[in-house]
Amino acid sequence: MKISSDDDKDTKQFESEKIKEIEQEKIFLKDINDLTSSKVDELGKSNQELEKKLDKELQKSKELEQEKIILEEIVHDGEKSEQKSHKRYYISVSIIAVVVSLGFVGYSYYENQAILKATSHDMSNYNSNYVIQNLQGDTVDTWVSWNIQNDRVIHIHVVNEAQVSQDMINAMEDAITSNKAVSIDDSQTGKGPQGSSSTYYVGWEGADAQAYSEPTKLYVPQKFDINGSPDGVGDIEIILTNDVNPDGYSGWTKSIVDGHEILKSKITIFKASKLDPDRLEAIMRHEFGHALGLGHSTASEDLMHPMLPDYPYISDCDIDALKGLYDGDQNSKVVCKK
Repeated sequence: MKISSDDDKDTKQFESEKIKEIEQEKIFLKDINDLTSSKVDELGKSNQELEKKLDKELQKSKELEQEKIILEEIVHDGEKSEQKSHKRYYISVSIIAVVVSLGFVGYSYYENQAILKATSHDMSNYNSNYVIQNLQGDTVDTWVSWNIQNDRVIHIHVVNEAQVSQDMINAMEDAITSNKAVSIDDSQTGKGPQGSSSTYYVGWEGADAQAYSEPTKLYVPQKFDINGSPDGVGDIEIILTNDVNPDGYSGWTKSIVDGHEILKSKITIFKASKLDPDRLEAIMRHEFGHALGLGHSTASEDLMHPMLPDYPYISDCDIDALKGLYDGDQNSKVVCKK
């Protein structure tokens, strides 16, 4: 059978169209494949990003857990530290209290020993260097007393003819107005064995207050005002002069009396500018005892002995003498009991 040319044309045309369709499908499939590959790549990238985010979140979660644990430990340690701080605080307060107490005791002991050492050295020219071991029978003479109202102030006028320094004036005033007390071992003064001690006063205000701690018939003067003004008027006049006493005395006291009452006293300190503060203070302490009404003591270690002792302070015997004098026992001798 013979195929016509028209049929042949149709067949070729059909094949040609099929080929075109196949080519188009191929192109379409390729586009789909490319698109799919692109989507797969995007999904892969997205998956990697999600994995990274998950890793980060997991890391943050671990860090938060660690921070929580650390914070709990800090809080726990803080509570322990606070407890320790409270303990340390109370321990520190206790230690400070003990140290302050010890420091006060140590300072008082140091001050006491420093005063005693300095005075003992400076007074070496004013004592006989003779110590009586047994003082029973030693006496302090008493003269006449002041008769003033309770709490009345005794006014003191200072005439500084010798032009001594303010340090000297201050030392002299301490002998009158100080309230300090010092403790001295009895073995150093011959009053008793080592280990026993006696209390002495530095100034007459402290000693007089002790003498009047149990009131006597007459008021023991214990308030003194030292004005020092050139035109001032005082119950007690103190003259600091460079004159030399013809009898060799360092100090001399004269009281104007009416019956058994002191009206006015005058204290003269000779060669004042030649003295040092400690010696002036000791001499003034002795003379002021006279101005209050005390005479001389037979005890060589007593302040009121005619020759100043190693430790020229106001003793219990001097205080007892004041008590007796201001309790109406004029013109008597007070026996030192220790």
